[in-house]
Amino acid sequence: MPGKREPHMCFWVSLYGENFNLPKIEEALQAKVEAGYKFTIRPPENLPGDSHYDEIAWLLNLMENNKEILLESGVDFSISQIWMIYYYDKQCNMEFDPVLMERIGNLGLKLCVSCQAI
Repeated sequence: MPGKREPHMCFWVSLYGENFNLPKIEEALQAKVEAGYKFTIRPPENLPGDSHYDEIAWLLNLMENNKEILLESGVDFSISQIWMIYYYDKQCNMEFDPVLMERIGNLGLKLCVSCQAI
């Protein structure tokens, strides 16, 4: 249905590193993050668009636009991940846009996909 994302998918980025400069990261991302060895960023629920590509693109835009600040603030993209959870019934199929895959690779993020039967 146009204008509505599939309810059985969710996405986030888990950023890992050491000695995070949390105030700098929160300012750059305009999000509250928790202290620790990683933090998670999810797309907003009211994100415009009608496909999961919009959510992945939103996350990648955020990472690309703030890459230098994130690196300076302790993020290590080589051990960070972009996650997709897909809840399925009977069959699990998916496809990925090659441009988005290239962007994920250029950032050095790992793509993690978990398929879970409902």
